[in-house]
Amino acid sequence: MTEPEEALMRARAAAAQMRAAGAYADEGTIDPEPSDSITLAKLYEWALIEPDLRDVRSTRRYGAPMTALKHGLLRLLGQYHSALIAEQTRFNVNLLVHLKRLEDRIEALERRAEK
Repeated sequence: MTEPEEALMRARAAAAQMRAAGAYADEGTIDPEPSDSITLAKLYEWALIEPDLRDVRSTRRYGAPMTALKHGLLRLLGQYHSALIAEQTRFNVNLLVHLKRLEDRIEALERRAEK
């Protein structure tokens, strides 16, 4: 039987090997960018939540039945998930609209201060 500490070390070593081999390169990570290069259009793009249901899967040895169960649950709970996603997207977009208004006010105040 494997001790928890040994299992953790093995898992970390395996993840490090996979990372070195490039296994996690396309996992939806956002590269750190300077704040000047993040445009309002990019923020709006990030605010819209569009989950990829193809990512719902099981990584267990015999994971096909579990994946089928997960897809079934997604189908059964689709209405609730859609409502949550829509609510979160509305919040994100309204937050960005508020942010844009604040930026516009700051620019107007800076222009007025320069005169």
